[in-house]
Amino acid sequence: MKYLSMICRGHVPEYNGHVNKDAREFLRYFLQKGTKPNMAALQAAARNLHLAFKTMSTGEIYDVLMEQFLTAAAKYDPKYTDKVKEVVEVIENALSRTAQFRARDVSRHLEYDSHRYLRLLCRRGFLVAKRDEKDKRANYQRSKIWPPPAEFREPNP
Repeated sequence: MKYLSMICRGHVPEYNGHVNKDAREFLRYFLQKGTKPNMAALQAAARNLHLAFKTMSTGEIYDVLMEQFLTAAAKYDPKYTDKVKEVVEVIENALSRTAQFRARDVSRHLEYDSHRYLRLLCRRGFLVAKRDEKDKRANYQRSKIWPPPAEFREPNP
């Protein structure tokens, strides 16, 4: 409801002169690059949110927000960090002798698909994905900063 109100009314939710942390992070996506997220910049971004939903009623905007929430909730995995740790262990132990490997090589040692976790390791710079022109599947290689530090594998509250 907070985001619906922010879109329809163009007001930033604040309490005691401070913007909510999650609303601040959300509105930062709509600021110009290099702009500091101060109150004036966040207000300007909030006033323009309604333009993304120009011809929609409040009920339709709510439906879109709920659809996006349900999509995000369906992807939630409470054992995500445990699975990342298992993928790292497979790469370190079972695939330690191979310079390149594929997602199916990692998945063969696990009970689940490893694509999601390999992409995370690529985004963080621990793995490098290379694609052949012939084959659309990625070959993964360890980067120079492999292995991930212990803090990366621990769950965050």
